[in-house]
Amino acid sequence: MSKLLIIAAACLQASDAYTNVMGTELESCSGPGMARTGFMRDGHCTETNDDRGSHHICIDLSSTSGGNFCSVTGQPDWCSSEMGCHENYSAQCPVENWCVCQWAFASYLHNAGGCDKIQDVVCESTNMVALEAYEAQAASSPHIADALACLMSRCSISADARAAEVHANANAEAPAGEAGTSASVPLLLGGMVLCIGVGLTAGLAVGGRLARKKDRSMKAELKAGEGGQLS
Repeated sequence: MSKLLIIAAACLQASDAYTNVMGTELESCSGPGMARTGFMRDGHCTETNDDRGSHHICIDLSSTSGGNFCSVTGQPDWCSSEMGCHENYSAQCPVENWCVCQWAFASYLHNAGGCDKIQDVVCESTNMVALEAYEAQAASSPHIADALACLMSRCSISADARAAEVHANANAEAPAGEAGTSASVPLLLGGMVLCIGVGLTAGLAVGGRLARKKDRSMKAELKAGEGGQLS
């Protein structure tokens, strides 16, 4: 029964693949010996619907090559504190690599005085959605444009290569979306059938168990009643 419930729960979970700003698999921001970061405290700079701050950029807060993130952004100095360890959250480890809000990063860059005045960016652990958000808003905000330029510079992202990639993705989006939708329907339906099947199996198992228990209870009551009438 417990296995059925585990399978059913797994059916309801989405399996999202995240990429970093360099287009490869997003790596964990924090690691052994560091405090565990991430909005969900899983070590990764990923987003959820509840994450209003969009904590997508991984910064090495232990680096000395720039202004302290907390002091420059006017926050209490949690940057120098200790929190639950990446490998053992019940223990305490220093805050080092940390997922910071992409909008706070733009303010940090501006207040620090430029891209060469900030702490190190961990590119392989910085979420691609930060770069995409900056690209979408760069034209309307000088601060965001500066953040975009800084992120691309720190992570050695070629402007021409990135522009070509965005253009290619835009051109391929419509046909790929249509093909992807039609191709995904059988998979989606198959997944739904699997989840429904597992749910029905689990439900029938529980229902059968309750029915047998009720049947035994009714038989016991009937027997007791017959016994009372005979006496």
